[in-house]
Amino acid sequence: MNSLHLQTSPSGAGAPDPAAEAERVAALLDERRAELSALQEEFRIFKERYARTVGGRLAELAEVEAEIRRAEARLDGLEEADGGADEGAPDFYGTAPSAAPGKSGLRKLFWSVARMFHPDHASDEEEARRRHAIMAEASRAYRDGDVESLSTLLDDEQLQSYCATSAREDEPEDAAARLLHLKEELITIEFGIKRLRQDRLYRLMLKTADESRAGRDALAQMAESVTRKIAKARNRLAHLS
Repeated sequence: MNSLHLQTSPSGAGAPDPAAEAERVAALLDERRAELSALQEEFRIFKERYARTVGGRLAELAEVEAEIRRAEARLDGLEEADGGADEGAPDFYGTAPSAAPGKSGLRKLFWSVARMFHPDHASDEEEARRRHAIMAEASRAYRDGDVESLSTLLDDEQLQSYCATSAREDEPEDAAARLLHLKEELITIEFGIKRLRQDRLYRLMLKTADESRAGRDALAQMAESVTRKIAKARNRLAHLS
């Protein structure tokens, strides 16, 4: 999406009129808001279905596999290392990158984002609010192990520019000021759309939709697969007990 780079003037003309440009950006902003709202609602419905169909089974599988590791550790006369249950947990989305960084790498990535966007670096309250919003997203990504979102925050030059833009609350709301505010809001909305589309579970939703069009229920198949894994894991646990 390059909506903010479409401010080209007719050949031989000067800069675009701020009022006319503000109206154009306002119309685009309304479109993007509607797009984000529709994506969020579609995603919400899918996540509820995913939780009902697959989520509970995956949580059960993770518990059984954690019990297996504890049983193996007892048989070996070893204490289970801290965090061992997390390391062996299944990939809930079946889409984890093959070379994702470990906890240490994820922490370094988070602190790189924090150094760039921390609210302590803000020049005024308006910028601090923007930085707080970005750090809230960074904290969510760190908590979820979402490497892609953290990387996107680091690489998004438009977001960095938006974050560093000084507030203009003391200036009259003329056409130029309105245009600036609209652009800032548009950047926020477009980043929200970008982040949602990069979410692993959102990509699973798209894959599930493709499977459905081909007459297959991907979530039901995933649930059946996990159920078989649970049965095998419980058999293994029984032999270790």
